[in-house]
Amino acid sequence: MKKLTKIILVALVFRLILAFLVWHPDLRNHMDWGIRFWEYGPAKFFSANVWSFTWPNQPPGTMYLFAGVRKLFEFIFSIFWWINIKIPPFPSGVITYFEDNLYQALLQLPAILADLGIAWLIYKIVKNKKLATLGVVIFLFNPIVWYNSAVWGQYDSVINFLVLLSLYLLLQKKLLLSVLAFGISLYTKASLAIFLPIFAVIALKQKHKRLVYLKSFIVLALVIGLLTLPFSEGEPFSWLYMLYKDKIFTQQLHVITANAFNLWSGLTGIHEQPNSLMMGPLTYGTWGVLLFILSYIPALLLVFKKQDLKSVIWSLSIIAFSTFMLLTNMHERYLYPLFPLLTILVVMDKKLLKVYWAVSILSLLNLYNFWFTPRIEPLVSFLSFGDRLMPRILGFVNFGFFVYLYNRFIKLLPVNKKAK
Repeated sequence: MKKLTKIILVALVFRLILAFLVWHPDLRNHMDWGIRFWEYGPAKFFSANVWSFTWPNQPPGTMYLFAGVRKLFEFIFSIFWWINIKIPPFPSGVITYFEDNLYQALLQLPAILADLGIAWLIYKIVKNKKLATLGVVIFLFNPIVWYNSAVWGQYDSVINFLVLLSLYLLLQKKLLLSVLAFGISLYTKASLAIFLPIFAVIALKQKHKRLVYLKSFIVLALVIGLLTLPFSEGEPFSWLYMLYKDKIFTQQLHVITANAFNLWSGLTGIHEQPNSLMMGPLTYGTWGVLLFILSYIPALLLVFKKQDLKSVIWSLSIIAFSTFMLLTNMHERYLYPLFPLLTILVVMDKKLLKVYWAVSILSLLNLYNFWFTPRIEPLVSFLSFGDRLMPRILGFVNFGFFVYLYNRFIKLLPVNKKAK
């Protein structure tokens, strides 16, 4: 445990340093939302037209995080302000530096802590402690992970931590806590709903008493209802339904690819195009959904037949990769759910290590594309030449790795074993 603690501390310090050095312009939205939450209160938060940048396009769970970070910033800053006033030798330059940098850095703290939480869960899920420690190192120091949380400042790690926690609890047959963790993840951001059918199959196969299932969903409903009540000031569930239906799911980009190096960037290029365009008899969006459903069925079948750790992690990994590769409207960050799961697979089967790092490098280039931070001119030229030809090529390369992993996964199906 001492070795694990040291690894986690090094990863934490490394991330905290990065958080003070650079942050993505997206954080301006997060800063604004945290401030406005306290200025207008939750009841007027989503209806007020007061945004300095963009309207709040995430569920209430995310807004609670931003609001909490804002209060944390005010608390820490007030301490240093008091020291600055009471102790004359204290350098006032610290106050100026914190005014310019502390809030942005603290906004990245939940994602940084979630990175560490995911690493801890990997350690707990992998039974062999030597392999588990290797998994922690691979995950925490994968550039995809720390670039997303401590450089970009995105919250993908937060919802992935909650879902991985839900999986860990589910495998421990702690259904109520598992349902609560998954529900809070969806309440923070809905993108990991892709895993719900797999979790449902595992939960049903465990054959809990009916009262346990009922109690789990009642507790989740109570928690979500209480959290939503300050926003709705009335019946919370219809308000929440309308928020997801009318804003979160609809008022977004609906494009073939939103800078994702996937099948669609390979076929159509990285430039923004609506996914309502036709490709033969169907729209690109419809093709994406059909391909995704077809890819999902074997994963569902495997977990229906077997609920061992290897089968479950493989199925979830394939779903995460299929989502990114086959659905339209994918952003570059949406491959993140693959990496905690694939890390577990890698320590169980080291033959996957080369593919893991190859996909990680491609994903890092994908995150870097368009933002170009830090600016490295050869990389910028590499990704930009020929009307952005390289993202098309890398989309096909990434799809090739997906096909390779999917082929490995298909061999796990009971049908194949019977055929042999």
